Amino acid sequence: MALLKNMSSALRVLSVRLQPLLINAESNTRLLLQSSLQCKCSRFSQPAQLAGFHTSIRRQDLSEFLDERKHWAEEKVKVGRPWKKDELRIKGNDDLHKLWYVLLKERNMLLTMEAEYKRLCTLLPSPERIDKVEESMENLLSVVKERNEAFNLLETGTTGAPRGGYVRNFLGLKGFKKFREHPWPKEFNPTYRLLHPPYRSSMGKYIMLYKEKMRREEMKKLRRERLQRKRMLKAFPHLGKN
Repeated sequence: MALLKNMSSALRVLSVRLQPLLINAESNTRLLLQSSLQCKCSRFSQPAQLAGFHTSIRRQDLSEFLDERKHWAEEKVKVGRPWKKDELRIKGNDDLHKLWYVLLKERNMLLTMEAEYKRLCTLLPSPERIDKVEESMENLLSVVKERNEAFNLLETGTTGAPRGGYVRNFLGLKGFKKFREHPWPKEFNPTYRLLHPPYRSSMGKYIMLYKEKMRREEMKKLRRERLQRKRMLKAFPHLGKN
């Protein structure tokens, strides 16, 4: 009996101490629910003029690849000139990055419309738009290349442009090849592995025979030129006096 009385008194004391915490938790939960409801209501009731930000039209369909409907029936579309290098040089890197994707979307749209007009056996209105967009993209790439070269010259003293080197082809012959950027390493590039397989020592004798044949061809060419020169001097003796 004494043990039960002690346990009941301990539970009574614990409930008294936990009661304020439960009240605070309930009030906090009520406040959180009210604030969330107010945010949702204010978000839908707030006018568009007071919005903190705005975005362009978001399209999830194929309309990004098509021109505006009003231009479909026109024979000529009024467009501006391409971007010049002087205009692109004064822009920041972020602006150039955004402009590149704008031009890329425009080019994709024009190429899609060109394919559609070819399917319909008609002419694309103002086809020079494709050339202007491509010219703008080339100028943008040249400006970015200038900035990269200037940065590399300042940091490393070199332009950072891909260099060249002597590599062996599938016949084992060495030749100069100008390096350029690729989206994957040469070890995983099937075309490169086909054109430039690993060199085998058994090909050495064939390469020596090939070089000997090339030297003989060169000697024959020199002998023919020497014989032709003698014939010319014999036919026109006055040429040898000079």
